[in-house]
Amino acid sequence: MDFSQLVNKENRLPADYVPDMVEIHEPMGSKIDKTYVNRLNKVAYAYFKLMQAAAKQEGYEIFIDSSYRSYDYQKRVFDSYAEELGIDEAKKRVAPPGGSEHQTGLAFDVISRRDGVMIEESSDEDPELIWMRENAYKFGYILRYPKGKEEITGYKYERWHFRFVGPEIALEMKEKNIDTLEEYHMQKQQDKNKTY
Repeated sequence: MDFSQLVNKENRLPADYVPDMVEIHEPMGSKIDKTYVNRLNKVAYAYFKLMQAAAKQEGYEIFIDSSYRSYDYQKRVFDSYAEELGIDEAKKRVAPPGGSEHQTGLAFDVISRRDGVMIEESSDEDPELIWMRENAYKFGYILRYPKGKEEITGYKYERWHFRFVGPEIALEMKEKNIDTLEEYHMQKQQDKNKTY
């Protein structure tokens, strides 16, 4: 499997795309529909568990709150935003069906627990998210929609959304100061063009 697969508004997955995943058992926040079942790619989940354990050793509790979402699930989310706010506003706020990384089974929204309480509303100053931003690459994860890169990713800044790309790619992106998967693919294409 290509862990660096680019999925966004321009690079959509087909409606019938369902990745190979495992069911995972993590505490979830109250905003998630309780019929929702967390699933993630097996390799991505194994690395998440390593990251979760490392975070816990340093006093931070992190969990997966929202992982795989099917094409149909994403369509329902998108349609509800469009109905409530209008199609143009929906396009700014939520991925269209096929354009959500959650459908890859490689992405999740992180939630944390502090003093035994789930933190439903996060901020950039949350120690758990600071730890994630500084350490996720060691476990093959990147913050997928960083601040200031909205024009490149096509999505607003999401401090809670992490994506598994594998340890080698995550380290390469860190060392080369590449912030987004779009920029990573652009760089790879430029490097490929230089060899011809």
